[in-house]
Amino acid sequence: MKKIYLTLFFVILALAALFLYIKLNQQNRRGFSVIFFNIGQGDAALIRFADQEKILVDCGPDRKILSKLGETIPFYDNNIDYLIVSHPDLDHYGGCLDVIKKYRVKNIIINGVRKEGDSYWQIWDEYSRSHSNIIVMAAPQIMIIASNTLDFLAPDSGFTLGKENNEGNNLSIVFKLITPSSTFLFTGDMETPLETCLIAKYCRISSAFGCLKLKSGVLKAGHHGSDSSTSQEFLEAVQPKQAVISVGKNTFGHPSLRVLKRLERARVDFLRTDEEDDILMQ
Repeated sequence: MKKIYLTLFFVILALAALFLYIKLNQQNRRGFSVIFFNIGQGDAALIRFADQEKILVDCGPDRKILSKLGETIPFYDNNIDYLIVSHPDLDHYGGCLDVIKKYRVKNIIINGVRKEGDSYWQIWDEYSRSHSNIIVMAAPQIMIIASNTLDFLAPDSGFTLGKENNEGNNLSIVFKLITPSSTFLFTGDMETPLETCLIAKYCRISSAFGCLKLKSGVLKAGHHGSDSSTSQEFLEAVQPKQAVISVGKNTFGHPSLRVLKRLERARVDFLRTDEEDDILMQ
């Protein structure tokens, strides 16, 4: 009988500890947050809303994203409401196959471009079996998620990018997240040609408040801080207070010293994942 009572005691204790763990996690995770993961040379960010809906923006280059999500999402929660894959470059989609195998991803937003010659086709295959709602973002549109606004600005078939720029990085999904207290501009690997198109479309009308469509408190710097992105004109249009550079050890010279100097001159506080580790904003 003593063994039975002792076993029962430990079962009750374990259940109480689990209940307390769940309650504490719910309390700690009630607010809005964006985490830019230190994922190496790649992009991955998790947006969490107050009602617990979640958006994963890109998955980094490999399965390291699973450990990052495991540190952030409670073990009993296997749902991701939206996965946005900005474009088919390995350092943005490499971990996505692992994500959709482990988590129930309800909606997947892609730019519709299929990249041949690598494992991207596997993810398309898995999409078709995952019973996720697949949304091809081929034109600007607005989505409301958990009473917050996602304003998708690109891709846009109306842009004249030129043949040499009408592929890859400049077809990245670009969107502005608007919450009651903050704004974030996610840029994928957008380069100067796409920046120029956005400025031409949305900043024609002069305003004392600047270019309202692009203006954002936080800018996710395009293409890991490459010199091909974050032009002076674009910075003047966005007017960010902070910039996040998602970058790891690389041979490309990311982030560019020229871009860092440009941010400094604009008095933009920039944070790098290779120096700060995961970057949490609330």
